[in-house]
Amino acid sequence: MLNKGYEDIDFIPLSSDSYPQLIEAAAQGYSEYLRALRAGTAPLEVLKVFARVQLLAVLRQGVYGVEGLNQALEQRLNRMGLIQTSQQWYAGRPVMIVQNDHQLGLYNGDIGIVQPDQDGRVRVWFEDPHHPDGVRGVLPSRLPGHETVFAMTVHKSQGSEFARVLMILPPEDGPLMTRELVYTGVTRAKQRLELYARLSSLKGATSRRTERASGLGAKLWK
Repeated sequence: MLNKGYEDIDFIPLSSDSYPQLIEAAAQGYSEYLRALRAGTAPLEVLKVFARVQLLAVLRQGVYGVEGLNQALEQRLNRMGLIQTSQQWYAGRPVMIVQNDHQLGLYNGDIGIVQPDQDGRVRVWFEDPHHPDGVRGVLPSRLPGHETVFAMTVHKSQGSEFARVLMILPPEDGPLMTRELVYTGVTRAKQRLELYARLSSLKGATSRRTERASGLGAKLWK
């Protein structure tokens, strides 16, 4: 039986019924930081609450990719009344930097949250240990290349950890689906993993040999 004896791993077979379940689970997870933001919580704490949950995907495009997942989550959170997607820089929008800017001190992989400052001006707040408040706000117009990041690729998540990870594998197995990739996604979760996948694609991925042996297949299928 899959994940038998591992209470911190949930496996949900991917289907037309479980996909909306994934979107709802992620939306409920992200609602915590959005409610904190609405309550006037300081930007640093909002960033920390946001980082407790992360949705990971293998692909960039399509329904099962980052672009489709981000769109679905924006729509769901908008219906929940937690964001207003009629505005590009809506309060609570999470963005990831994808282009280094040495002058601004922003680098590929940095994550910020849109939140008005005390004067009501729109800023994107990033953690900054050198700042007295632990964060600094940047005008959206000054940002280098960036993208919305309710969902991110497993590749982009390397080097980061989150208390709870929701991960979706595409329904069709393929060369991108490797043991190393699944291992990377799984090990981003510090406390809990919720894995949405078809058994066939998961078995194919965990069985495909890579240079770095993870032992993940034995753990999942024990």
